[in-house]
Amino acid sequence: MTEWLRRFSRSGRARARLLCLPPGGGSARIYQNWGEPLGAEIDVVAVELPGRGDRGMERPIADMAELIDGVLPELDGLDELPLVVFGHSMGAVVAWELCRTLRATRGWLPEGLVVAAAAAPASLHAPNWRSDTSDEGLLQLITRAEGLPADAPPDPLFLEYILPILRADLMVVNDFRPQPLPALRCDLRVYLGADDPLAGEEEAAGWLAEVEGTTRISTFPGGHFFPRDNATPMLTRLRRDILDCTGLTKEVSAPWHPDRSPRTSIDYSSDV
Repeated sequence: MTEWLRRFSRSGRARARLLCLPPGGGSARIYQNWGEPLGAEIDVVAVELPGRGDRGMERPIADMAELIDGVLPELDGLDELPLVVFGHSMGAVVAWELCRTLRATRGWLPEGLVVAAAAAPASLHAPNWRSDTSDEGLLQLITRAEGLPADAPPDPLFLEYILPILRADLMVVNDFRPQPLPALRCDLRVYLGADDPLAGEEEAAGWLAEVEGTTRISTFPGGHFFPRDNATPMLTRLRRDILDCTGLTKEVSAPWHPDRSPRTSIDYSSDV
């Protein structure tokens, strides 16, 4: 794999591919254990952004256009399998813009977009989401999102490492002004944490205006980091959604009927 991409599953049986974008401050490694629960039919690939993981010595990127320009060339050759793009928090917004750019520059649109714990692009600058990127503002955001253990004070060395990365990541979305483009013609799945203080049903509903495919909004136990803290129910649903978006449900899994009604429907289901 090239420097931007990390593959966490390898199988000659893969019939679809999942491309994962990390949340603010996150590394591709948060997806390293997803291959087994998603199954051999799904190839899991994650984006490793500069400044984290084995790219820790590189400068974090603070601009959406620069980030997309870095990722885009690395995706050449990934179109041999049906693709679903997944993004958590900041990664959801990057995933959306990446899909739009793939369509505009490659004429290639993934079969599905899955966004988790994220405000829709139109809601990014609302007061309840936007964050100050000072050290104090970042600490308040981390505390509010329960991104650190509550039973111990933050380690100063960890904060010295994470705050510049998180600051750059927040600038990616805080300063992002998306160009008005037609809605994506792909399926959309929106995942919410039942107790997420940053992205609730109102923010989730805004995503439905961004696609013309089938939609589903699912709620899971947990807060902003439910994909990390309570992954099992979400990964169960994600596998089903990947197979459904790529048309492989009947071929590789037991019969599953998610009440797939009209293309513009909203399903506020709960996977608790």
